[in-house]
Amino acid sequence: MKSFLYSFFKSFNFWSPSLGRRLTVAFTFFGIIIGYLVFVYSAVSSTNAFIMTSADLIRHHISTLSQKAPGDELLKLLNQKSNDLSKTAKFFQGISSRFNFNLYFQDNGGTWQHIFVNSKGVYCSQAVTDAALFLDLEAAKRDKIVTSSILFYGRQDNVNVKINVSPKGDSFAYILTFDIDRPGILKILQKNIYKGILFFVALLVVSHFLGHFFSYWIARPIEALSREAAIIASGHFDHRFTVDRKDEIGMLAQSLNSMASHIIDGTKEREDLLIGILIALTRAIDAKSKWTAGHSERVTHYAEEIGRILQFDEEQMRVLCISAILHDIGKIAVPEQILDKPGKLTGEEFDEVKKHPRAGTKIISSIPSYETIISGILYHHERWDGTGYPDGLKGEGIPLNARIICVADVYDALAADRPYRKAWNKEQALSFFEEQKEKMFDPQLVDILYQVAVKN
Repeated sequence: MKSFLYSFFKSFNFWSPSLGRRLTVAFTFFGIIIGYLVFVYSAVSSTNAFIMTSADLIRHHISTLSQKAPGDELLKLLNQKSNDLSKTAKFFQGISSRFNFNLYFQDNGGTWQHIFVNSKGVYCSQAVTDAALFLDLEAAKRDKIVTSSILFYGRQDNVNVKINVSPKGDSFAYILTFDIDRPGILKILQKNIYKGILFFVALLVVSHFLGHFFSYWIARPIEALSREAAIIASGHFDHRFTVDRKDEIGMLAQSLNSMASHIIDGTKEREDLLIGILIALTRAIDAKSKWTAGHSERVTHYAEEIGRILQFDEEQMRVLCISAILHDIGKIAVPEQILDKPGKLTGEEFDEVKKHPRAGTKIISSIPSYETIISGILYHHERWDGTGYPDGLKGEGIPLNARIICVADVYDALAADRPYRKAWNKEQALSFFEEQKEKMFDPQLVDILYQVAVKN
């Protein structure tokens, strides 16, 4: 059951999102946070702006009051101007005031008094005994404006405001207090559901665009580097990254190119050393008999000439030459008395000779990254008509490198002395190839051999 659910969720791309999708999601969350912060800032700014506007409005009207009973007149004024303040509050993005005004005064630093209208409509005053309120009034007298809350987190709350509205030059200090209701973000969205939907749709579109934009500049070059790194990892160490950038991605590409150069330098050095050892071993095998000395190197020369006419590229030529120089390495397992026997080999002896392609393959197969040269070594005794060994391959079913090495191998063998015969001249050898065309040899390669023979 667990494996089924895992496979089910793995079928969705979002189970393992790409860098582009991660950027899109990140920008979406970032946009939501920015929208939230903008709302909070707007609510706080609106509250502060309303408070300042209200304070300026009230101070302006207080300056026109007479000096007689200013507290009474101020309360009357506030009742008259409550509608103006209410309209002002609505202008500042939905905040509202309850306008349950309270007015406090103090005469020459004495006790604070609360002015209010009793049930009979008579203006009265009462001393403030609450120590906390006393301290707040003193702070408002000193700082002009005091609010109960500065921070706002998006939840609906209430702010109590105390404003110093004392007339200039008056011995009395007057503090006006009222409450402001700030709506929360959920209430705003409920009242403006369509605007909220439009905002989130626009947010998703912008976030998606920004995610793809940054994905193009960040994710795609990284994906390109990954693909090119896979090419190098597959063995093409001469491949290089092509990122025309000066930022961190460009620096990464340069570092990877430098790494590839070090790899190819180290690999080439190790390969040259290994090839040198194998060539020395091949020469030692050829030198076991005076009849085969230098044979592998001459076969390599002929094979290389054929490869040039076939327009092999550098890598194809490298594989062909290594295969040719090592084609008889398996003869290390063949006894010398068989290799040097002057007469015809017996069936058992010939069976021993036929083992050398597989013996050579076993030697080479133990070397990493040399898989490409194995076919040339294993099948260089196969025949075009299918009568060769070890697997009896036929026609173009025989790998091309093996067919080339076969032609070069036989040509050099015919052109050299053997214990059972003298060397053939060029005309005799080419006549033999003409006879064996489409029998032992690939007819196209026989035609190419004529061109090689003219040069050598």
